[in-house]
Amino acid sequence: MTAPRLQVLLVDDEAAVLATTAAVLSEDFEVQTAPDALTARRLLGLHPFDVLCTDLHMPGPSGIQLLREAVTRYPHLAGVLVTGFREYLDWRDRLDAQGLFYLVLKPYQPRDLIAMIRRAAESARLKRDMSRLTSGLAEHKWGPR
Repeated sequence: MTAPRLQVLLVDDEAAVLATTAAVLSEDFEVQTAPDALTARRLLGLHPFDVLCTDLHMPGPSGIQLLREAVTRYPHLAGVLVTGFREYLDWRDRLDAQGLFYLVLKPYQPRDLIAMIRRAAESARLKRDMSRLTSGLAEHKWGPR
């Protein structure tokens, strides 16, 4: 029996980049796309995703804003931020980003993005497992709430 494919939401405002990246990722993952953060928010509310992979710079809310909001609302969602603008990630953003998402710098090789998505998904799976174990221990110790 094969494991279910990871569900990835890919967000980028550049149509050509979105289509090309989705085509590459769809060989390994189930991929849905969004051209902006507002569409991504709607899709996140409709479907369970394992990984949110977003570009940093987009009209409207940025990729960092989207990831912060999504990870807060869906704690077991893994995040991958893609950017070609290392200089825009100031020291504070890098500090805030720790633990929220993984960073991929453009230009990247497709295999590097695929590996990062897998790493992020594994991290999210471990968080889910830890949460289940912790809540199971609490129930065992104090009874169901």
